[in-house]
Amino acid sequence: MKPNIQKSISSIGALTAVLAMSAAALAAGGAWRPDGVSQGVQVEHRDVAGSHFDELRLSTVSSLSVESLCNAIYPKALPTKLERRFKKLELLRQTDTERWTYEQISVPVVSDRDYVMHAKLEQASSTGQCAVSFETAEDASHPPAAGFVRIPVIRGHWDVFPIADGKVSVQYEIFSEPGGGVPAFLSRGSQRSAAIDFMKIILARATAPAP
Repeated sequence: MKPNIQKSISSIGALTAVLAMSAAALAAGGAWRPDGVSQGVQVEHRDVAGSHFDELRLSTVSSLSVESLCNAIYPKALPTKLERRFKKLELLRQTDTERWTYEQISVPVVSDRDYVMHAKLEQASSTGQCAVSFETAEDASHPPAAGFVRIPVIRGHWDVFPIADGKVSVQYEIFSEPGGGVPAFLSRGSQRSAAIDFMKIILARATAPAP
């Protein structure tokens, strides 16, 4: 095959791969857009195909170790003291790398919410990085409690990894649909505040002295 023809074929293949990746990115969601900074936490948001609600991405840089941050995100045991918006946190079952919990949270203005959460430790801190995914799940033993609205969708992940100068990057992505017929334009502020609150909970857990 002539070199010029071979080069053209390679270029077409590379362009096809780029277009495929771009199409996959568009299917997953729109471009991230800045949404301000709160006490050192950078907030971004983007559209989600088929939903009126945005996905959020929160980022910060910490001087804490990957291990302490990973243990705060995916602790070996659930916290004994409820934090901020949590009204109930019940362990349903777990393995070394997966955990199912039933949770109730207080929500300003509208009815309080509940859900069953499945969290998975994708990459342990022993690898030098940490990744945790989470998503709501169905559990027949825990239907919506009286006085609570079941959140139909929560999903996202945490990524913690070392960067320059001994610092650690902490990234938290979350998408949720709150249920109960709440319009998206009314819930955006409270969803943003709740995400920032939870990022701060994790950072506080990571700095707390060991029991």
